Amino acid sequence: MSTYEPQIIRQQCVEQNQNLLEQASATLKAKGCTVYLAKDTTETTAIIQQLCTAEQKALCTFAPELEEINLQQIVPQAVQTDLEAVVAEGLQKPYVNPRRAPLDDATPEQITGILHQYLNEPAEESNLLAAVSRQIKVSADKSDWGITGLDGIAADTGTIILAEDQGNGRLVSNIPTRHLAIAGLEKLYPSNDTALESIHAAWKNGGRQDAPVYYSYITGPSRTGDIEGAMVCGMHGPLAVHVILLDNGRSTLLAQNKGQVLKCIECGKCTAALQQLTDGQDTPAPLTCKSLALANLKTPFQIADEQWSACSFQCPVGIRTEDLQNAMQ
Repeated sequence: MSTYEPQIIRQQCVEQNQNLLEQASATLKAKGCTVYLAKDTTETTAIIQQLCTAEQKALCTFAPELEEINLQQIVPQAVQTDLEAVVAEGLQKPYVNPRRAPLDDATPEQITGILHQYLNEPAEESNLLAAVSRQIKVSADKSDWGITGLDGIAADTGTIILAEDQGNGRLVSNIPTRHLAIAGLEKLYPSNDTALESIHAAWKNGGRQDAPVYYSYITGPSRTGDIEGAMVCGMHGPLAVHVILLDNGRSTLLAQNKGQVLKCIECGKCTAALQQLTDGQDTPAPLTCKSLALANLKTPFQIADEQWSACSFQCPVGIRTEDLQNAMQ
């Protein structure tokens, strides 16, 4: 068995979460990041509103944590750069599966129409995607803040890892003057290798492609010593990097020995089963074992025993239906 078996990694991350939190906080700060531990969405909102004021321009990406805190409500001026999220919003369909935007039923005409609405200027059909990409780049150049989630933090080096298939996350984290990254506590890993193993497992089991196209490794604000040996920040990237480590019920699950659901790698393998389990109830989006258990802490779901008996999914990191049921009791 591989040392970096995803199931083993995720179990270790849950068991060592407090140690990883302390280590990651220290290494991130040592690399020049400003780190915040947010107890809940209220604290997160206060931090973000203090940093990114209403008159400042911002870009954002799609990420489960940003949906969890409802970023678009906190920073309404933030321009969404994930085109699948843009189309999903235009279709008025929730982004339920974290690995599959609800585009399978969308016609090319619908997608084209939504992208035309997204643009600030007319564009020919043949140049539509190029025009969208150009507009995002222009917006990035003018933005004070780039706001992203992240796929992992290597606690040993304080490195933030972003993995994606469009490249806009790299742009959002690199071009604006300041980068704000928001991560759930479960996104802390002992090392870069262990984080990548879990990231690859999430993509492979998500069913779209085996691996991300783009990786970004961010270790503090941009800095260079090329000019007369003097260290200068902000030359090749953001002048400042802020990291919010989001609790929002995660420590409660851990304290109650219900932390198995925090092994979740957000692959979406359980999403269809959870939709059936919670049919007719208001569920979080994306919908995973983790997001459902966290939402249940605030507004308990009504699920009958026979519904639990019928619930079945195959989790690549070993979360069982019983683990989810225990977390929601």
